[in-house]
Amino acid sequence: MLKFLSVLLSLPLGLFGAAVWIDTDPSVRRGAHEVDDGFALLQAFHSPELQIRGIGVVFGNSSLATALPIAREIARRFGPSDTPVYPGAACAEELGVETGASRALAAALASERLTILVLGPATNIATVLRNHPELARRIDRIIAVAGRRPGQHFLTGRSILPFRDLNFELDPEAFQVVMNSGVPLVLAPWEVSSKVWLNQADLNQLVLLNPGLDWLAKAASDWLTFWKMTFAVDGFNPFDTLAVGYAVAPDLFHCESLPSKIETLPDDVVPFRKKPYLLAAKQIETGHSVQYCFDIDARFKDDLMARLAGVPKVSLAKH
Repeated sequence: MLKFLSVLLSLPLGLFGAAVWIDTDPSVRRGAHEVDDGFALLQAFHSPELQIRGIGVVFGNSSLATALPIAREIARRFGPSDTPVYPGAACAEELGVETGASRALAAALASERLTILVLGPATNIATVLRNHPELARRIDRIIAVAGRRPGQHFLTGRSILPFRDLNFELDPEAFQVVMNSGVPLVLAPWEVSSKVWLNQADLNQLVLLNPGLDWLAKAASDWLTFWKMTFAVDGFNPFDTLAVGYAVAPDLFHCESLPSKIETLPDDVVPFRKKPYLLAAKQIETGHSVQYCFDIDARFKDDLMARLAGVPKVSLAKH
């Protein structure tokens, strides 16, 4: 029996959990396309601690026109039958423009308090906060895949150029709106997600346990091949799963409360240019504070694997 099955039988199936909204920019398809949003959605669907009130789709890893049908396909294949998926912003210039996603999120917040998972640019969320600032108090927290420490570069394997902090960099103004709102903000940045790896053996195990995951595993195998050829590493980091992981099992994360700000500095990817950075550090003098996650318990991967496989009773939060 697989190692990660030892985490079973901790919670009763269907236990009422935290009400959450997921904003995502999936690009799951064959070829060298990022798959972590798909894994994060699957992880969330298989987490009884979460009650998903809606999924907003935003531009990012792919265009909105590409991401929206992918999100709907993932929800159709793996999510509860009544999971609503809404189109959101198609570009950063649509910050403040009402969309199906922003209107649905505003309505959901008027009805109940929510935790919001930001797996792509924060444009949809910032639109709600800009247009309906009174709803900020209805958000328990925002968990975003973004941020870094000063001077930190996102490098892996034999990569020469760092990864971009893509979710943030595609719409820095949206993150500024989020920070100015005063909503508690948790950052699940590259620093913590770079410590979790999935490889071909993991993908094979998932399909062995749940053959229905073959569709996602094939796309992930292509993504894995891209990482092997480009970075000479035997695996890839499932970045967005860390945000979902924090929502369901925060005790597995090592985080600290840090001042945070957005600062324009020399671009670490494109020479002779400058770009904004979302920074968190003790030496920053600012009125904004974030929960910055920097390390993860080794048990997290077993927890993630069990959730991805769709085993119904799983949690390590209290183990």
